[in-house]
Amino acid sequence: MRTVPLAALALAVTASAQSSSITENTLAANIRFLAHDLCEGRGVGSRGGALARLYIATEFEKYGLQPGGHDGSWEQPVPIIGLTAKVKTPLTVRAAGSEVRFTAPEDYTASAAQPAQSTSWRSAPIAFVGFGIHAPEQNWDDFKGFDLKGKVALVMNNDPDWDPDLFAGRTRLYYGRWSYKFEEAARRGAVGAIVIHTTPSAGYPFQVIQAGQGREQFWLPFDANQPKLEIRSWCSEDAARRICDLGGRDLDALRLAAKKRDFQPVDLGVLADLETDNTVKEIEDANVLGVLPGSDPKLRDEVVVITAHFDHLGRGRPKRGDDIYNGGFDNASGAAAMLNIARACSQLPTAPRRTLLFLAVTAEESGLLGSKFYARNPTYAAKQLVANFNIDGINIWGETIDISMIGHGKNSLTDLAGKICSRLGRDLKPNPQVELGLFYRSDHFSFARIGVPAAYFKAGSDFIKNREGKRRVKRSYTAVRYHQPNDEFDERWDLSGAVADSRLIMECLLEAANADAAPTWTKGDEFEKLR
Repeated sequence: MRTVPLAALALAVTASAQSSSITENTLAANIRFLAHDLCEGRGVGSRGGALARLYIATEFEKYGLQPGGHDGSWEQPVPIIGLTAKVKTPLTVRAAGSEVRFTAPEDYTASAAQPAQSTSWRSAPIAFVGFGIHAPEQNWDDFKGFDLKGKVALVMNNDPDWDPDLFAGRTRLYYGRWSYKFEEAARRGAVGAIVIHTTPSAGYPFQVIQAGQGREQFWLPFDANQPKLEIRSWCSEDAARRICDLGGRDLDALRLAAKKRDFQPVDLGVLADLETDNTVKEIEDANVLGVLPGSDPKLRDEVVVITAHFDHLGRGRPKRGDDIYNGGFDNASGAAAMLNIARACSQLPTAPRRTLLFLAVTAEESGLLGSKFYARNPTYAAKQLVANFNIDGINIWGETIDISMIGHGKNSLTDLAGKICSRLGRDLKPNPQVELGLFYRSDHFSFARIGVPAAYFKAGSDFIKNREGKRRVKRSYTAVRYHQPNDEFDERWDLSGAVADSRLIMECLLEAANADAAPTWTKGDEFEKLR
């Protein structure tokens, strides 16, 4: 029979007792404020975003945390470039005397990809490049020496997913992310790239993409030596089909050919024109940092980081008369969970052995900019950061027996979480949507990229009450509310699930903070070599 050391058992009992201070009412209070119309959707560089930062910093101070920001403040300034692109010349594709003019955002979106007053494609040839992947370790190259300079890449939003021995089978890697597609096209000298949207490959409907058209887009300051596109674009599947048809090609046949290693890029024989006039703005935003110093003289210099992004999309295209994208679930709920965990940890009779850093980051919705900036400019040496627990949405649908872990098996946090779940009578499940590449889509990815073992939990689906009914409501979120103005705080939410999951996350981070050994990557994982 396995025995548990008395000290570890005492810590577990204390953590469980203290986590009971996380309640539906305390979570609702934080969410209600952050998702209120007065915060105007917490857009980057906005008054509402600044209000959210002040609220979070005030809560940290109330809990007795120490400021972890710049010069003893609660904030780490994050310089951001805002680019607002207005289509001047609509996307027009022509070939052999025929021409098709597309409409934004019905057919496509266009955003400037460099800080210039004007960006354009002028008679740029469009080439279909399949998955747009160069992965020598997989013996996969979609380019095969094809010259993309001055061209526009038409690319699929996925990676090869039909063979478990190829890439990672259904589990999407970074190669399958749209951000990689744009980066790789830029590295190869393209002036632009068009990612073909499908709901299965993106994980959300085209309306989510459309919501960004004409909206200010945000970047960290540009590196003059970094290759850049002129314009980034998405298009609907129907628009992609029409582009291919104009060049006498069949989109489905092209996609089928792209599933073979011997695929060669296809010059579609069409030319594209697209031009945007851009407004360029320098913005000062910030991350908010609260610190609970560790109690162990030998381990207090090691840091467990808890992240949640406080930003959302601000004000945008009106839907049913509402132009405030409140982000109630995404991510007022996650920020609220982090605040509740911070408060509960600050009330422990003895602080954890390692230091806890509660980090509310900005501009996650704009490309993980806040966490990316922190990872490049950490307030502790990168080697001191031993683990990251990220919260991006917390369960608003009701208590579940299970909980899903994004990146299950990638590092020792999986075993740690499994141990906590077992103690709490819950089931730890691998991410059920491995094809969506969720490990690369939230702030924990920024920490993984500097070698920090990271974990991200999502709500389970084995509901204790009204199982099938709640599953249906949960499934509808992405189609109906994700990145839409109606993602608002709702008094009908069942926050019993948020309470249970927040308490579980708290126990996981305390387990990591009190363990004798720091977490490690699984041998052979893609991030192991970075540690």
